[in-house]
Amino acid sequence: MEQIIAHPLFQSALLPFSVSLVAVLALRRFGWFWAGLALALGFYASVYLINGVDLFPLRSTQKIVLAGLIAVALGLLLDTLRLRRYIKSLLALAVVAVVLWLIWPRLNRLVGWELYLTALASGLYGVWLVTLFAPLRNQAVRADAAVMVLALGTGITALLGATALYGQLASAIAAAAGARLLVNLMGKQAAAGWVMLLPATLLCALLGVGAVVYAKLPGYNLVLFALIPLLAQLPLPAWPKWREGLAITAVCLLPVSIAIYLTWQAEGGLPY
Repeated sequence: MEQIIAHPLFQSALLPFSVSLVAVLALRRFGWFWAGLALALGFYASVYLINGVDLFPLRSTQKIVLAGLIAVALGLLLDTLRLRRYIKSLLALAVVAVVLWLIWPRLNRLVGWELYLTALASGLYGVWLVTLFAPLRNQAVRADAAVMVLALGTGITALLGATALYGQLASAIAAAAGARLLVNLMGKQAAAGWVMLLPATLLCALLGVGAVVYAKLPGYNLVLFALIPLLAQLPLPAWPKWREGLAITAVCLLPVSIAIYLTWQAEGGLPY
């Protein structure tokens, strides 16, 4: 049993999928956006096995985990109060601050144009994902499919770049989102809301930026991943939700497939 629990596939795929699946089936009957919590529950169950519960000292991984927890609480607040005025501007500032906080040790060692370009591109990527995913918070099937593909691409490219920990964490998000998508395709809709999309997109942004800044993954990966929220909002005919979900998944996989292929070529295959 201990060997199963210690296996990376269990920690980053089976466990988050199972926890998220049980949570979404249990929470969707309460209505509102409670089912959106399922993704965070699946992810943090995985975090518990992969990284433990120690948040200090605040290394990059601990910063990502802590930022995700704060994003869950903030998402609940946004869904409850339905804040509208200035919310986009405030969220953008908060996301930039969190991204810069993550990569600050690296920024301290840069100078000149490289410093400004790294800070600007990293902050912009985080704001782009959080802002452009926001319209999907009331479209659960599209939100689940797009988050699943984004996290999957982030995880696979991180693994190819020899950042196994980031790869496992991103894969856990993909598995948790996949459980939600499965439920949404087969039964009553499980709402998403800010409580799902804010932590999911922020975590994916931080993991992607961290992999590029700390593990030297090619920056074009983030450019390709930035296409996903745009593709997830493509207009489609009035299809059944299962067909819509499969279509959005397939379309979003296009830039992800390119990113995986280019990273594979650049890194020379798996690092182990």
